[in-house]
Amino acid sequence: MIKSRTLLAILWAAVCSPAWATTILLPATQDNTLYESGSGLFSNGSGQHMFAGVPDEPVRRRAVIAFKNIHLEIPADATITSVKLYLHLSRENSDATIIRLHKLTSDWGEGASQALPPENTGTNAETGDATWIHTRWPNFEWRNAGGDYEEDSSSAELVDGIGYYTFGPSPKMVQDVQLWLDNPALNFGWILLATENFLSEKRFDTRENQIEEFRPVLEVSFSRTGTRFDYSGPWYDPDLDGEGYLLFQTPAGWLFYYFGYSPDQTFLWLVSELVRLEDLVPGVPFELPMLIGEPGTFTAPAPSAGLKPYGTLSVTFDTCTSGEFKLDGLFGEKTSDVIKIIGVDGTICVDPEAGSN
Repeated sequence: MIKSRTLLAILWAAVCSPAWATTILLPATQDNTLYESGSGLFSNGSGQHMFAGVPDEPVRRRAVIAFKNIHLEIPADATITSVKLYLHLSRENSDATIIRLHKLTSDWGEGASQALPPENTGTNAETGDATWIHTRWPNFEWRNAGGDYEEDSSSAELVDGIGYYTFGPSPKMVQDVQLWLDNPALNFGWILLATENFLSEKRFDTRENQIEEFRPVLEVSFSRTGTRFDYSGPWYDPDLDGEGYLLFQTPAGWLFYYFGYSPDQTFLWLVSELVRLEDLVPGVPFELPMLIGEPGTFTAPAPSAGLKPYGTLSVTFDTCTSGEFKLDGLFGEKTSDVIKIIGVDGTICVDPEAGSN
């Protein structure tokens, strides 16, 4: 039988990535097009498309997009490490054009306006819509017509032909998203600027597009430090061979895995429901439901489709390297005085008062 320490080291390497690095995908929360107009009457807040560039008439279009869910989906203590913006181009009337991403410095809105296909001329702005003149029609205006944005671009991409385009990763995009995470009130998103020569217009799809895979997506990778999530990693009871627990983070929360054997010595694989660890208090137990899957192997757990209720797991963390796990379910009750394997990449442990190990 494989010893616990060896077993869990294998699990840590094979089953999950280090808990300190996470990548998530975020949908856009608002987008619009600024159609050049001295009156500022045109917008397309609820349209399926947004435009950047100049069509066959001398008027500019500029797309604006924001992801105001960043601070809601990424932990406040995270360090942003990579950012990519995925857009789908669905129409063009020009040759290759460079599209630049600039960070906006004023807030703006998305109203109910919806232009007729192909949407390149816009329609009458509705309350709250961004226009060439207005941040929110009809009462609030940009400081500069056409949008307020930083001079330095955050990313640039040569756009030529229908299909998907990726902006980033770039240090400036990382800087932008880190600022928005740390200061949500400053999250105004980006503006897309073409070269704005004659016949440079490009049409990208918006978050309202009927085809879900065409909608904008922001990919954000981040790492974490601190004390609240230092429980991640492999845990085992030195007195119990061939079994142990594994904790790791997903974008939606944390999972507790148990690997061991049933009374008839077949593989036993359990998984918890998702749980948030932000509210954990050392020394205070909490309980969560455990689910059982069909027997798998230690490096290839059973598929989640076959999960059934097993029982409960009571967890008490004394420190970030020790605790007590009580598993109570179909095969009886088992108490494990667990310790955490440290020294494995990604399993750093810091207690609130004790400092680093």
